[in-house]
Amino acid sequence: MHRFSKQASWAIVAAIYLTCSGCFFAERSFPMDPKSALRAAAPVDLSDSRTTRQWLVATHETLKPALPKHPKPALLTEQLTDPQGEPVDMVQRFAIRTWGLESIWTNFLGLCYSAQASSTRTESSVHAPPPGFADVWVPISDDLQLAGRLGLARTVDGQVADADCIVILPGIHGGQDALRTRDLATALEQSGFHVLTLDLRGQGQTEARYPTCKYAWGVLETDDLLIVSDWLTRQPHIRRTGLVGYSWGANQALLVAWRDGRPEGDTSITAELAKHLRPLPPGRRYQAGIIAFSPILRFEDLMDELVRRQLVFVHPVRAGLQRTVREWMVQEKYPHPDGSIRNLIQYSAVQYPGSGDDSLQFLRFLPCKGQAAFDKLGPARMPVLIVHAADDPIAPAQTIADLFARVHNPGVAAIVLPSGGHIGFGPYATAWYYSLIRSFFDPGHGPRSCASVGRI
Repeated sequence: MHRFSKQASWAIVAAIYLTCSGCFFAERSFPMDPKSALRAAAPVDLSDSRTTRQWLVATHETLKPALPKHPKPALLTEQLTDPQGEPVDMVQRFAIRTWGLESIWTNFLGLCYSAQASSTRTESSVHAPPPGFADVWVPISDDLQLAGRLGLARTVDGQVADADCIVILPGIHGGQDALRTRDLATALEQSGFHVLTLDLRGQGQTEARYPTCKYAWGVLETDDLLIVSDWLTRQPHIRRTGLVGYSWGANQALLVAWRDGRPEGDTSITAELAKHLRPLPPGRRYQAGIIAFSPILRFEDLMDELVRRQLVFVHPVRAGLQRTVREWMVQEKYPHPDGSIRNLIQYSAVQYPGSGDDSLQFLRFLPCKGQAAFDKLGPARMPVLIVHAADDPIAPAQTIADLFARVHNPGVAAIVLPSGGHIGFGPYATAWYYSLIRSFFDPGHGPRSCASVGRI
């Protein structure tokens, strides 16, 4: 029997990989179909509801017909823990092959959805704003404004409507030209919401104008986003604000929920780090709610993985992220561009002896290697929804169950789908994805509508 040589086998694998990359593993646009989204987003009776978790249960019953058929049903908040409050075993519940989450042979769809929703561009935004959007600069401080694109919803007679404004965040070192950002911004604006997309400090056009204002991984950006909410609510026709984040942007969105309701004495912020944070005026931000798609809750584990070189045929997702970080370091002219996030953080905007450990403590959601973590979502004062996938190749689904074993705030809810990869919910279930977002922010039927009678 003829046997292929090792080199021939690798050549076949490489050919298949490159072919799939061109056909399936590339960023794509998934715009909203208004008709299918409207059918899926039927109003939900919230007369007996009191919390975001109860809202999610009712809404899921309405929207789940829009999900692809799958032998493993989605898990909602209460199903993430057992009767004793311990996290369920997500590997067993979804029959996850953890060793194969980055293999096209065992997680082809998860990788495909992830790639189609991801943008690997590191350059500044250069494309024109979507129709109906205009470039704006949001003032943060005397020496910093954030580049944004603002789309204002209009009434049938063409007048600017009075509506909530939804802020959309990019992922790690992302920009406003990611197709998922443009698709969602257009969909929300067409659905009657005002929308603001942003380049955070150290990203896109903000970095081009303010090259010395470096990215801080959320340590400074969290307060920036609170100021963005204050600025928006001072504008005419904008009522409340909401926030949507993806991947690392989802982490930042969750940090905003914590920082907005952070109690005095929260030890997640050290005394030295507090000196680098601005005092914030009182007030409540993002009252329309926050959605976090695929947060990377155990990001320190990922950082440890990226210290070592990742091979594209073994760990294609980690290798792609490592390539993005390496290109970022080259672009910034940092020495030794090795693709390590842990090494990149040393060039963060917050610099003093011990700042790295203090920053990680600020960013941490779950205990890691003996380091404690404060319950950052317990103080959240707005509806918060986390959306995750069991086949996420970069942020293990188990972390969501681990988180909700610690979070008892009924205003914070989660759904873990059987598929969708990392942030790939638009490709996986387009109608469901847009319907969920629009239903969540709906001022009459979303969880915010029952906040006056609930904890939130």
